[in-house]
Amino acid sequence: MLSTACKKEEIDIAQLTFNKPLEIDLNHYASRVENQNGHIEVSDGGFKTVDKGEKVIKYSFDEKETANLKFHGSTINPSIGAVITTYNNLLSFVSFTVNAEQTDVSIQYLKKKFGKAYSASVNNIIADALSAKTKAMLKESFPEYYKEYKNDFNSMVVDYPQVTSWVKNDVLYRLTLDPVNNSLNFKLDIITKKAFEDAVILGYHKNIDNPFK
Repeated sequence: MLSTACKKEEIDIAQLTFNKPLEIDLNHYASRVENQNGHIEVSDGGFKTVDKGEKVIKYSFDEKETANLKFHGSTINPSIGAVITTYNNLLSFVSFTVNAEQTDVSIQYLKKKFGKAYSASVNNIIADALSAKTKAMLKESFPEYYKEYKNDFNSMVVDYPQVTSWVKNDVLYRLTLDPVNNSLNFKLDIITKKAFEDAVILGYHKNIDNPFK
């Protein structure tokens, strides 16, 4: 008796359409599926969920399940995983990290697709903490923000865009870079205007500095 396992279709996050229903059933892909009824409000230093009819479904992808996900062909970091969320049946939020070896390719894809960033938050780090490879990657990826100089303590530091944001078609793309020695870690959050302003996503529930206004 022969048994065969059906290989799941690969999902490329870059090909998903936000503010539309998903065309694939993620129940067969996700490690966990969580239902959230309501939006998130700040409460006594924490937060609470207040049900005003919002229907949120969060699909979490752990180490094994991330093998079925890609971002423009780049592999998702399995140790971090990924989250895909629908709000009132529409794709509304995604969060993931690509493997560090493919950070540069993923950055170039974003810059080519979206062009000039809506905003960038520049941070700095001691230059000696980064390898020549990582500094070169930062400089090549964001020459408009990269700067190497001596600070007030006479230490060489590197300026780089820690958080870079693009807004297109009522969707925010928020890239966070974390340079560590020989690696440049890439985390991307994608959230729709509706999900952002309705405060249904934890971490985006305070509506500070609304990029859609």
